[in-house]
Amino acid sequence: MAKNQANVVHDPDAIPFKEQLAYGVGAFMDGGGVALMACVMLKYMTSLGIEAAIASTIMMVAKIWDAISDPLMGFISDNTRSKYGRRKPYMFIGGICIIFGLFLLFAPIKEWGMDPSGMVAYMVVMYLLWNTFSTISQVPYCSLASDISPSFRARNDANTVKLVFSAAGAGLAYVIPLLVLEAYVSPEAAFLPAISATEFWIIITVVFGVLFGVGLIITALGVKERIQPITPKEKFNLKRFINGYAVPFKNKSFRWHITMYSSAFTCADMLSALAVYYATDVWHGYTLFGMNFSSMFIVAPLMVAAVVAFPIVRYAMNKKTKQFAFRIGLPFYIIGGILLAVMDPSWTPPIIIPIIAFLMGLGFGGAQMMPWIIFPDTVDVAEFATGERPTGSYSGMMTLTRKVAGALGVGVIGWILTGVGYVSQDDASVYIVQSDNVLLTIRLLMGIAIALLIAISLFASFKFKVNDQKLTRMRYYIDLNRDGKLADITDEEKAERETLIKELYGKVPNTTIITKEEINEALEG
Repeated sequence: MAKNQANVVHDPDAIPFKEQLAYGVGAFMDGGGVALMACVMLKYMTSLGIEAAIASTIMMVAKIWDAISDPLMGFISDNTRSKYGRRKPYMFIGGICIIFGLFLLFAPIKEWGMDPSGMVAYMVVMYLLWNTFSTISQVPYCSLASDISPSFRARNDANTVKLVFSAAGAGLAYVIPLLVLEAYVSPEAAFLPAISATEFWIIITVVFGVLFGVGLIITALGVKERIQPITPKEKFNLKRFINGYAVPFKNKSFRWHITMYSSAFTCADMLSALAVYYATDVWHGYTLFGMNFSSMFIVAPLMVAAVVAFPIVRYAMNKKTKQFAFRIGLPFYIIGGILLAVMDPSWTPPIIIPIIAFLMGLGFGGAQMMPWIIFPDTVDVAEFATGERPTGSYSGMMTLTRKVAGALGVGVIGWILTGVGYVSQDDASVYIVQSDNVLLTIRLLMGIAIALLIAISLFASFKFKVNDQKLTRMRYYIDLNRDGKLADITDEEKAERETLIKELYGKVPNTTIITKEEINEALEG
């Protein structure tokens, strides 16, 4: 027995399942944080009496700040050298801050007697603070998708577990806040009993503070960073930092990946933000299963179908490619969005809506699952082509693009609704009937947003060319470079490498060949 145990070879790149679970729970915030803000913030602020256009502008102001803070956080985490790792210290600190941020953001300021101008100022400051706390934790956490292992197969396994938690976080962040928000702002049409602003605040803070914050702390304590930096620390240089905004976008694979990701998730953000308007305004007064029509009848079946789709998507990924798995259900998504726009409550049976939402969820599952499994591959392409692995910069630009695109999508909703005459509700006990023009606009926004954005992501998936065979060849050359042996490859290998760089990265850069001295310096730093 001892002899057999001695012969067991442990793969240093493998990720134990216990560690995969610790990594996964951090995705409650990854999947749910943006979803929470997308589905409740616009409606929540208008419930305070803030105009929809002003609420949308507040959300966009925060994204202007993200344009600075996200890349900066990527630079900071890339250049951190500590015994705890580059990413984990910030996830631990960020997890604590997330709880504090939610506590402040949803405080019942209206019930405390704050005047309208004070509420606008308060929401600006607190939403900026929330986004800062999100950046501190999420840019390093997103970098872990690439840094957790050099093996793309091990990463696929870990990121699949992560995405189960991400989907659960997104599902909870879509369903629970919408239910309690409706119970707060539209109690006569809500699925749950009426609640006060204070009760809404306590529910959101306790449920999601624990879910998001504690999850990140567990990840920080339970996960290893297996990919160590191979380049020395950089001193901050403003010009280089500004130029760094463009660096990830020089990578052709990253450009197509970010198009797939931002289009699909912006669509999800707009859908979740519109769901409460669609349910409480377009379908106001209608019932289903003996209950008032609620956004639950849209979001819940969509999220259930997304979970059902996960094993199908994973099977498609193993049998075909990641991009095929991403797009396999998108036609359902597009058709469903068009149907939601076309169908009028005057002649549509309410039961049709959750059925359509379920069909849309089959496409939503792949669109939600695959981008974060694909992301580490784009970082591999960067290291393969340039010799550098700026994971934090890539994840910073990815989270920034995601936030800005999502905020812009939700912002468009607020600006358009204000433009067509949407009346904000400043008294939860009094329902305001919106005009026919507003109701038609809500339907059209939902249909056009889904059809257009999902069509863009579908097109981008055909342009993304990385697959497992190419990843295997890239890993071969990356390992040679890390060992200081890249200069010794044959002419045939040089030709193969250049062809792959042109196909996957774009223009062949001035390749960085890492020396043994640089590797030792980086490890010692």
